[in-house]
Amino acid sequence: MIIPTFRSISYQKDIYLERALPSKGKILLNIGEKLNSYSKIGFSKNSIREILIPIELKVAKNSFNQKQYKIGDLVAYGKNKYLFAPFDGYLENRGKINVLVKDPEDYWLISGVNGIVENVIPSRSVLIKTSGFELKFFSTSTSSCEGVLEVLPNPSELIEIEYMEKYIKNGLGKIVYTGDFLRKEMLLKAIEIGCEGLITSSCDRDTLKIAKENNFFVGVLSGFGRVPLREKTWKFLKTFKSKYSIVRENSDNLFISELDSDYKNDHPFVNLKIGER
Repeated sequence: MIIPTFRSISYQKDIYLERALPSKGKILLNIGEKLNSYSKIGFSKNSIREILIPIELKVAKNSFNQKQYKIGDLVAYGKNKYLFAPFDGYLENRGKINVLVKDPEDYWLISGVNGIVENVIPSRSVLIKTSGFELKFFSTSTSSCEGVLEVLPNPSELIEIEYMEKYIKNGLGKIVYTGDFLRKEMLLKAIEIGCEGLITSSCDRDTLKIAKENNFFVGVLSGFGRVPLREKTWKFLKTFKSKYSIVRENSDNLFISELDSDYKNDHPFVNLKIGER
């Protein structure tokens, strides 16, 4: 008898991960080189972030194509709603949709994993052989994200924004686990301080919709509504705090490269049992 099962945490041995520049640039690595998580792969010049402005909001200035905004400028507003620029950028009109696009800059791509370079496509990408852990998401707002995993100290809903301001401050390059339930206010704060993405046990559909509208990554681990995080998953997140993590394109998995890990030894990966997640 075959029983469908789902395992939220798994160990992947000797997998191949492609790391690609967003556009044609310069690759610095050669086949056979050993990498750590922060090895530089190469760079290209790109605008790597944008925010879709909800159609119900009115732009704060005359909407000429590529109108410039600085961090903190009022971009759009509506009834009790205000959108401020979280980065330097310009307003671009795409038919009926206005988009705030971050100014192009040198984008450095790091490996994000430990491993060995197996192949190189000049000016574009490298193929890396690696091993590590995958954490499965229930749902995500966008298809990819990467950054250093930060785990707030099990905050309550009432003080989580204060924790964010105290422990994170500048969210650049960080993916933050925020707690059992993601409130809209917490999401907007994370966007404001420039976080790469958020991870939560649960949230409501409206909050996830706001994340999608802003092209901002939110990974939901347990479900919609108010669902507490499993203790096993919480221990996993705490174990790999401050590790570089990657959500690969359309994978719905958080990948953390660990060739040798005490977590793997302490939590051996065995055959699944009936009813186990």
